[in-house]
Amino acid sequence: MQKPNLILLHGALGSSQSFENLKPLLSKNFNLIIPDLKWHGSRSAADSKFRMQDLITDFENILQKENIHSANVFGFSMGGYVALSLALKHPEQFQKIMTLGTKLDWKPEQSEKESKMLNPEKIQEKVPQFADHLKSLHGKNWDHLCRQTAHMMKGLGVSPILTTENISTIDLPIKLCLGDQDHMVSLEETKAFYSVLLKGEMKLLSSCPHPIEKLDPKLLEQSVLDFFP
Repeated sequence: MQKPNLILLHGALGSSQSFENLKPLLSKNFNLIIPDLKWHGSRSAADSKFRMQDLITDFENILQKENIHSANVFGFSMGGYVALSLALKHPEQFQKIMTLGTKLDWKPEQSEKESKMLNPEKIQEKVPQFADHLKSLHGKNWDHLCRQTAHMMKGLGVSPILTTENISTIDLPIKLCLGDQDHMVSLEETKAFYSVLLKGEMKLLSSCPHPIEKLDPKLLEQSVLDFFP
């Protein structure tokens, strides 16, 4: 029997390598498709600014290229926002969407706070190990990616794509997951968006911080298997 497709979408400043711990577990049950979104990882580039809408369009192009018409998607952080935003526009392209640590409630003050943490000079000075990690993922363009991700976040703060009003119109099974030690995404905002979903589930993962690389992959594997066919 052919294994079902499952797309794994990475978060901001991440890449397809973010799922290295999860791949061997999920590949037993799924045919995994793990792309790098434009400007990230193998597609790192310093050619232009980007907005969230550019990443959504890129993901739509990936689905077309892979000839996927009924996608199952697990999106981590920004990846979840990208998938849900495309589902808002084209729900027919999806079967189910599961997110983890996806910030859904963007406001100007929050986006300003988050964007200030992405100053590449400060990252290099204060957390050089993280800078080295970003270099290993994105090469010499890691600093450009930081600046443009900050630009993207500010744009979401001013004009968010997802709201509790419009996400309630997506007629798809959606599972919102959140780590109980996630300091970027609040339980309150996740509950607020979950409460308006037409076919929603929500799961709080124990002993889980925000970075997906620090999560117990077996715990995440079980949450995925519980939701997807």
